Amino acid sequence: MTAGEEKLLYNELRELRTILERIEALPEEQLIGIEEPLPDEIEAIKEYENDKKKGKTELVSLNDLLRERE
Repeated sequence: MTAGEEKLLYNELRELRTILERIEALPEEQLIGIEEPLPDEIEAIKEYENDKKKGKTELVSLNDLLRERE
């Protein structure tokens, strides 16, 4: 893998992690009444929670992923 491809992969993984962290925070915000989720957010939360229960989704350290490539 070239350095350019690694950088692209790194950026995409960082963006995905940010999205997942935001999705995980939404239920907390609902519980304390900060913000009501939009319909598409509710659907995204349900999909994420189902995938997480099935073991299809898990957060991993980007550093661990990059070390595996070396």
